[in-house]
Amino acid sequence: MILRPDAIVAPGPEIVPGLEVCIEAGRIAEIRPWTRAERDEAGLLLSPAFVNAHSHLEYYDLKGKLKTGEYWPWIQEITRVKPTRTMEEVQAGADEAARLNRATGVAAIGEISDWPVSGEAMAKAGLGGRIFQEVITLAFAQTDPEERLRQVADNAKRNAEASGLPVTISPHAPYTVDRETLARLGRSGEFISIHAAEHTVEREFIQYGRGPILELYQRLGLDWQPTGLSPIAYLEQVGCLHKNVQLVHVCDVTDEDIERIAASGASVAHCPRSNVELGCPVSPVAKMRKQGIRVGLGLDSAASSGAVNYFAEMREALAVAGGSLDATDIWQMATTEGAESLRLGRRWEIVPGGDPDLMLIEPVGGNLHSLIGLAGPPNVRSVIRLAEMR
Repeated sequence: MILRPDAIVAPGPEIVPGLEVCIEAGRIAEIRPWTRAERDEAGLLLSPAFVNAHSHLEYYDLKGKLKTGEYWPWIQEITRVKPTRTMEEVQAGADEAARLNRATGVAAIGEISDWPVSGEAMAKAGLGGRIFQEVITLAFAQTDPEERLRQVADNAKRNAEASGLPVTISPHAPYTVDRETLARLGRSGEFISIHAAEHTVEREFIQYGRGPILELYQRLGLDWQPTGLSPIAYLEQVGCLHKNVQLVHVCDVTDEDIERIAASGASVAHCPRSNVELGCPVSPVAKMRKQGIRVGLGLDSAASSGAVNYFAEMREALAVAGGSLDATDIWQMATTEGAESLRLGRRWEIVPGGDPDLMLIEPVGGNLHSLIGLAGPPNVRSVIRLAEMR
């Protein structure tokens, strides 16, 4: 296959015109000047495809149905509503969310799954990535940890069979999984993803033993002793902070927490629209990236982020950064860095030897800033999965 767009998004990232990309066996074999004037991809820009570093396809059917916009009331409401849905409703919503991800330029996602339906949805839409089968043993799901892990393992097996993708059992959050299970999953050797330091109520509970999460524990008859540690430091203590961990949100963190994350080799998924909607602190993304932490961009769920629109997510990421990030930073997080945050094991760049999935997009303006600011899903012409060409 030879693609001859008007320009490519080369490492940097930067837009470079007049090049064609030769692909052999699912890998970029050569990049060279156009060899002919007639081009099927004339008028288009070729870029590495977007990576949705944190996704909840299975919440799509809840879009617009949750009334509250504050973090803790929202968590309580979605926890109440989730079990009321049928498997058919969840599957239909996940199918549509996966289709919309592909339509907005996404080729790979880091999917957080509660049900055994995301694998099928991803396969139907032609999405790659990986699935994190989520486990909760405390607070909202008081079950025997061993029994709960068996149930989650069964769902993980079904998702793996349907998708052909790696599926790992992952803890939901530091306050919803018992310490022993956290340690067990953290030391499993598998790559896991965990919501961490999303809101100040998490720190209030874990570090100081107070706030609405403690009140929930008390109503349920659960015991909790304050750790004196931030959520990030607590994860480090129990063995859930290392290179095989992706931390999601990471909003309420100190400079010391950032240093811990950087030293551990863990990656981060940044979900700005969800963070804004739920009143979370602004994630210090620029500080984290300066320390060498790989930060991907995630759409989270339609229940908290709204429309499945990757360009809207990038615009929000620029807005909340307050000038600490520019368009090239955001595009890097959306593509190459997103793939690294999910440990996809591929070189997600348009370079000889690279094997990213690709997208062809109608350019808006002559630079990445105008493209982020003005483009949307209708500008995405196609997503090309190099992984399917091997």
